[in-house]
Amino acid sequence: MGAVLKRTAPLLVAIAAVAAVLLPYLALGGASYKPAPVSDPCVSREWRNPGDLQAVLEQVALSALDGAACPLGVSPEDLVLAGRDEASLDAFAAEHGISRVDAEEAVHQGLERALDEAEKAGALSGFVASFARRAVGTLQPWRLLEALESLQGLLP
Repeated sequence: MGAVLKRTAPLLVAIAAVAAVLLPYLALGGASYKPAPVSDPCVSREWRNPGDLQAVLEQVALSALDGAACPLGVSPEDLVLAGRDEASLDAFAAEHGISRVDAEEAVHQGLERALDEAEKAGALSGFVASFARRAVGTLQPWRLLEALESLQGLLP
């Protein structure tokens, strides 16, 4: 009997180790995986003034994506992919049955909303917000993304 126990002991230890991991996993709901829900772009984000320009730019970008995605009825993630270049925006517009002009206008309105929110929160001064509004009114969405990425690359 001792020889059998010696040979099966490693197997029993392995089964106990698996049970020690598997049982709590199952008890905590691990058997049913549900991806985290995508945030609703129509719900305004809470604004704060982090005092760091890079963090403010990130908040502006997220708020702008939400502001553009809401009226289009798409996720902000879809809009990020659409805004990479002119061809991507054209494909996005065709897929969603809108014109490219409508898609660009939604992005511009989202950016305007984000700048208004940032200014109200004290995260952007009136001068900076005014300068940014001029850029928003004249640049295509993919050029705005390029500009934001360039600014982020310049910041420490």
